[in-house]
Amino acid sequence: MIDIFLGPKQYLQREGLLNETPKYLQPFGKRPLILGDSLVLAIVRPLLEDQLRQAGFSPSFVLFGEECCLKEINRLIEAARTQNADFIVGTGGGKVLDTSRCVANRLNFPLITIPTSAATCSAASAAAVIYENGVRLETINGKGADLVLVDSGIIARAPSRLLSSGMGDALAKWYEGKPIFDRMTDPDQATAAAMTLSTQTREIIFKLGLEAKNDVDAKRNSPTVERIIETNLLSTGVIGGLGGSKFRIAVAHALLYGLTVMPQSHHHLHGEMVSWGILVQLCLEKNEEELKILVPLFAKLGIPITLKALGMTNLEDPLFWEGLKRTCVKGSSVHFMPFPVDEKKLAAAILEADERAKAWQ
Repeated sequence: MIDIFLGPKQYLQREGLLNETPKYLQPFGKRPLILGDSLVLAIVRPLLEDQLRQAGFSPSFVLFGEECCLKEINRLIEAARTQNADFIVGTGGGKVLDTSRCVANRLNFPLITIPTSAATCSAASAAAVIYENGVRLETINGKGADLVLVDSGIIARAPSRLLSSGMGDALAKWYEGKPIFDRMTDPDQATAAAMTLSTQTREIIFKLGLEAKNDVDAKRNSPTVERIIETNLLSTGVIGGLGGSKFRIAVAHALLYGLTVMPQSHHHLHGEMVSWGILVQLCLEKNEEELKILVPLFAKLGIPITLKALGMTNLEDPLFWEGLKRTCVKGSSVHFMPFPVDEKKLAAAILEADERAKAWQ
């Protein structure tokens, strides 16, 4: 049986694309609800508002409330109804885009995503993570974007930390998917395609990732940066859709979601925590070959990979152990591994990953 959620229907990427926004939004309506946080709206509203109004649109710009939670989703549904909106435009990063997806899904509205960083694949994904007071509640599937507009010039001018985080999140698809795929006796075509695409994604990041980071640090949008943006956003989103929950997550994402009970985890990007989680998973697997590749790569990309850099130096903190308990709860993707994983094994792997990262530095 195959049960997958794919998105998007259309993906466009090039520098300066947002200067042509009206012609791409014409098929979807005239009254977009445009959602973003204060930083992102300061960037995109001056680009979008005048050209949309001159083209006959009546846009409503709404400030995002910081978290993809049920309360925020309900607030924005009501805002869309009050403004008589007829489609949703999400701008910015993962939590805003996830929230936009949920609002559009509930209202049965078209969804357009405009990512301003390549830190996650949310713009091209059909999944959304729901939180409550910073703690992950669930991941839901369903609404892929009808259109993704990627202005690569904007993304290339964002801090390289965001691009590096997206590369870590993209690599997780291979590192979390492969142990599961290797145990499948007869994988369906969608999962096999996810494995192939994730392998290609890994090779691209190994080959071009550091060069792309250096170009972004130099405020230069290059063909290499364009390729990594495409990899982080489109390829990774498609892999997640094709592979579904049985392929795209294992220890790294389970650990991230479990540790959302710790305030320290909220100071780091999704992909940064996932990157560290990959190293923990590799320690559980005793995978020396991949550890020798990834520890230096992540360090050179500027990803925090020591407990000190992550702000988690007190391993006696009850919240740390609560996070590990949540990570290992029945039904967690941590149990997708081909061996048992409990809190003690996980804690030992975390300490080992920290020692390896410190030794490399």
